[in-house]
Amino acid sequence: LYAEAARIGLGIPFERRHQVVGLEDSGAGIVSVRLAGFAAIGLAGGNIEESGTQALCHRYCADLEEVLRTIL
Repeated sequence: LYAEAARIGLGIPFERRHQVVGLEDSGAGIVSVRLAGFAAIGLAGGNIEESGTQALCHRYCADLEEVLRTIL
């Protein structure tokens, strides 16, 4: 879903996938972001820790303020 939305919906070519970051609070979402070839930022509050997918996150943040500091 992420790859298709980026390519078709947003017009981001596959070659520029390294410039895309996906933000998710679910383990399934993190896996989807990574399968699309994008960097994944995990957000606390979902099931990332419980699902065992935190290691797939390029960064795991406690809140949106930390996410903002991460991407700037």
